Order: sequence, then structure tokens, then C-alpha cells
Amino acid sequence: MARLEPHLHFSQESLQHIVRAIFTLQPGSIVTWQLLRHVLGLPADQARLVNARAALSGNQWVQQLVAEQLPDGSFGRFHSQDTQQKTIFRTSEQAIDRAFALGLEPNHPVLACMRSYIQLALQGQVHITDPDEKNEAWPLLIRLILAGRLAQIAPSDKLVVPFWQYLEEVTQSAFKSGSYQLEHEVEAYRRLSGVYVPKGFLESQHALWILSARPLTTPLESALVRWVLNKPDGIRYIRAPLQAPEPNRIGYWVRSMNLLSRFPAWQDLSLDILNQIWEQHDEQGWWDFGKQLGRCAEFPLSESWRYRIHRKMDHSTHMLVILRKCFL
Repeated sequence: MARLEPHLHFSQESLQHIVRAIFTLQPGSIVTWQLLRHVLGLPADQARLVNARAALSGNQWVQQLVAEQLPDGSFGRFHSQDTQQKTIFRTSEQAIDRAFALGLEPNHPVLACMRSYIQLALQGQVHITDPDEKNEAWPLLIRLILAGRLAQIAPSDKLVVPFWQYLEEVTQSAFKSGSYQLEHEVEAYRRLSGVYVPKGFLESQHALWILSARPLTTPLESALVRWVLNKPDGIRYIRAPLQAPEPNRIGYWVRSMNLLSRFPAWQDLSLDILNQIWEQHDEQGWWDFGKQLGRCAEFPLSESWRYRIHRKMDHSTHMLVILRKCFL
């Protein structure tokens, strides 16, 4: 029994009831896959899941990722957009976000090739095409950005370990008073790398992917996750308030919560937020945050939003996936 169940406003059974209602409308392959794999949690060898995985290759959004991926495994620039290029995915990072939003697993060819590219970049065997930013910390930060994405795809990759060790020490310094202090984080980079990082980096998605790759001490992890959950502007590079999700930024909220859910402390610390999200479903048990969404990787999942029901399916799928994490 999941440790939070007595305090939640929902149960696994209530989530499964909504899934069954969605299946009666014959959703598309991405929604079907997400619900079977990440909400119902079917075993990998279960025939229904095997068939759903096979169907992904014919999905237009998966095919779009495959078609746009370059032979080296990247999608062009890694972190900074080239405004002169008209591409579907502005950066490799955006393509990674899209792949995870579609529910693709790390061993999917798109993510496996991306992992190999990042490994080679970290080892100095390939060079990303992003121009250097004009600050002394850029050589350090771009390696942390690369390592963060590697940790997102493959947290157990041995190349992640030294970056985790580095940021664990930074985190210890930043929270040594019991709460986060920017000046202590900045001092840690000076001490460890001799560079000035005036805005810090621990609030970034990249640092959080790295730090979630291995266990932190319970007090440190709790302090870190609590700090991020209560930041008015959320996680850097995602930027969505987490305590009171904004409907037009719900995709970014989804991405943030999926990231933080990799920390065990997330369950207890997010309890009120998750109950709040649960209460936002309609009488039929569906979620709909409207169609005026900021451009994000999380939507759409269905092949068309011509009909409102497909939008509701997509919103509901993301909510169900997050709520299901309470029972893992």
C-alpha cells in the first residue's frame, strides 16, 4: 500500500475508472500507450502493451521525431535556438522533452541515439554547434546542461556520477543554513571551479535531473524539493508556478512535476497540490485546461484537436500519469 494513500483524495481504483472511460472512446496510439504503460502499469510482456508499443512507430508525432533527428543523433543545436533555421524542433533539448511527453521509453531509438550523442559530447568526441555564451561560467554550465539531459534519459549512466558528486557538494553548501542561500551556492562554484555563477544553477531542470539520479540524504532532498515547489517562478528553463498551476501553462507544470517526482520526497511535499489537481476534474472525471496553451512539448498527444474530446483525453492522460506516481 502506498504510504500516502490514507491522505489522498483519490485512489488507484478511481484513476483506473477514468482510464476505462477513456478507452471506450478508442483513443489514439499515444494516449493508449501512456495509459496502459504509465497508469495501469501493465507488464512489459503483456500482449496488450506489446501491441500498443508496436503501434507507436506509426504515430505521426513519433514519426515526426524520427524524421527530424540528424544522423549524429542530435536535432541541431543542443541548448540555444538558431533563429535563422526554420525547424520543427528548435533545439535537441526540445526534442528530448517531446519524446518524454509522448511517453517514449529511454531505449526507444530516438532517445537511445540522443543518449549516444550526449555521451560523445561529454567525452569531447563531438562538439555541439551552440555558440559559446559570453560569460566565464559557460564551459561549466554547458557540461552541466549536457549531463542533465543524460541523467534525464539514463540516470544510471556512469558519466553522470561526477556531475552528481559535484552538484551534491554545491547543494550541501547552498542549504548549509537549513534553507537555500544563493550566496552560499555562488561561493561553492567559486571554490570548486573558480568561476562566478551569479544566479546559481540548482534551480535549473538540468541540475535537478542530475541530483535525482542518485539518493541524497533525506534532510537535504526534502529541503531542495520544498524550495523548488515553493519558488514563485518554478524550475529554471521551464518556468511554471507549481503550487497553483496556471491553465495556459499546464504543460510546463506537467513537465516540472514529472521531473520532481523522481525525488522520493516529492510525494509527501506535493500532497496538497496533487489533491488540488484531482479536484479539478469534471463530472465525468476528465480534465480540460482549455486550448489556449503556451507552446510546449506536452501537447498534443492525439493526432488532432479538431474535437474537444481529444483535447480532454490529452489533458486527462497527463494528469493521470502524474497522479499514478503517488502509488509507485
